Amino acid sequence: MRTKKTVMNLIAGFGGQLIGGILSFVARIVFVKFLSAEYLGVNGLFSNILAILALSDLGIGTAIVYSLYEPVAKGDEDAICRLMNLYKYAYRVIALVIFVMGTAICPFLNVFIKGDPGIEHLRVIYMMYLLDVVASYLVAYKTTIFHAEQKIYVRLIIEQIVNAVRIIFQIVVLALTGNFILYLLLQIIGSLFTNLWVSHEVDKTHPYLKHGRGLPDKKTTKDIIKNVKAMSMHRLGTVIVQGTDNMLMSVFVGLTSVGIYSNYNLIISNVNTLFYKIYNALVGGVGNLVATEEDEKIYEVYRTIEFALYLFFAFVSAGLICFFNPVVRIFFGEKYLFSMPIVACIVINFYITGMRQANLMFRDAMGLFWYDRYKPVAESVINLIVSVYLVRHYEVIGIFIGTIVSSLTVDFWVEPYVLMKYGMKTDWKKRLKKYFALYGIRTVTAAAAGAVSWMACCKIPDRNLLWIIVKIMVFSAVYLLCMAAAFSRKREFQDIVRRAGELVKRILKKK
Repeated sequence: MRTKKTVMNLIAGFGGQLIGGILSFVARIVFVKFLSAEYLGVNGLFSNILAILALSDLGIGTAIVYSLYEPVAKGDEDAICRLMNLYKYAYRVIALVIFVMGTAICPFLNVFIKGDPGIEHLRVIYMMYLLDVVASYLVAYKTTIFHAEQKIYVRLIIEQIVNAVRIIFQIVVLALTGNFILYLLLQIIGSLFTNLWVSHEVDKTHPYLKHGRGLPDKKTTKDIIKNVKAMSMHRLGTVIVQGTDNMLMSVFVGLTSVGIYSNYNLIISNVNTLFYKIYNALVGGVGNLVATEEDEKIYEVYRTIEFALYLFFAFVSAGLICFFNPVVRIFFGEKYLFSMPIVACIVINFYITGMRQANLMFRDAMGLFWYDRYKPVAESVINLIVSVYLVRHYEVIGIFIGTIVSSLTVDFWVEPYVLMKYGMKTDWKKRLKKYFALYGIRTVTAAAAGAVSWMACCKIPDRNLLWIIVKIMVFSAVYLLCMAAAFSRKREFQDIVRRAGELVKRILKKK
């Protein structure tokens, strides 16, 4: 049952993201055609500001999802109702806090922008972004039950249907009017409709939630508060490290650089969104696994998932290095290009972040937030100091180097250390040494496979989209052959092939 639900989540995630990714890319092309780079910069800047305000949720969602795994596995409806009530009340308070803090910042927006961006109704635009974020907190807590039950595909299907319709309307509005405020209004309507639809599905499939009263007992509440304290630090680190790049660019370089970065970020965001569909499809199963299986089985599954995510992020990273600028040039024009050293830094950050995800997935499922609670503080301090120093001397590239430095000096070793010592436990030192050894070997292998693949297709031109598609196909074929040759005898690789074969057989039997 666990595998079946995971597969359904993956199918919903991949299918929806394919359609959504294509539509969002078309929407960005239309956006660039009818609006200036400064509008793209405003989008990135305000998203960063509101991401910092969203620190108010303190990681409550993650902590409560972890607390839900056991009662969901046992079918304890009373415990589920109490946890969901706590989540509901907490998110209503958070929505109010974000609205008040966000409104207070509105008069001081010019502090975050270097020069005059020449955009009318800037504060109205900001308040619309704020309302979109606030509205998402009012009923979004209900999706938690789908996460815990491994039924995230329900939310994904709803989300992708609404997003597809919203993006189509946004494209039409931009093409006909070029009005950014109308574009944002459709964004808010889409978000509200998604949340209300998901809320309706939860009420329909879980009628007992309507009648549940009360809050969790003192022990459960105490455990949640402990995890929330730890998660608040993790949230702080994530926002400062990943959420301040656009702010630093806007303050020290200008909104135009934020607009240029937004196109690169669009591509990475679509890849990350696809990944988080995979992540959300797997995390419920991992939570159930941790709640029901022994250490050895958990470690075996961890190794397979870690290797699978490595294959995904290594392949995408190699492809981004080679095709980032050609794709941006064709769709958005020469003026939206970064130099290759900046592109390389963006991709290195993407790869390092991707390689952390298996550890974070199992950390969240095991509820190990407390053990590395000080990690985000150290990471944030290093990131800000290095980024602010380097951006003054090297502008945009300095910001990305700061993120790389903070990730390698803190996350790289702390996260696997905590997972192995406090999560896996058995032979944790041996397992930790193996993790670092494999990290190095796999990174070198991925880089070598990428270099060979690029050389195999470097003479193919990239002057238009058709040739780029041909080039990507050749690159992908050679890369995958290189990786198969390198890892075909490894247990994790064979396990992935076996599971894929079983999945294909199931699908064929159903037909």
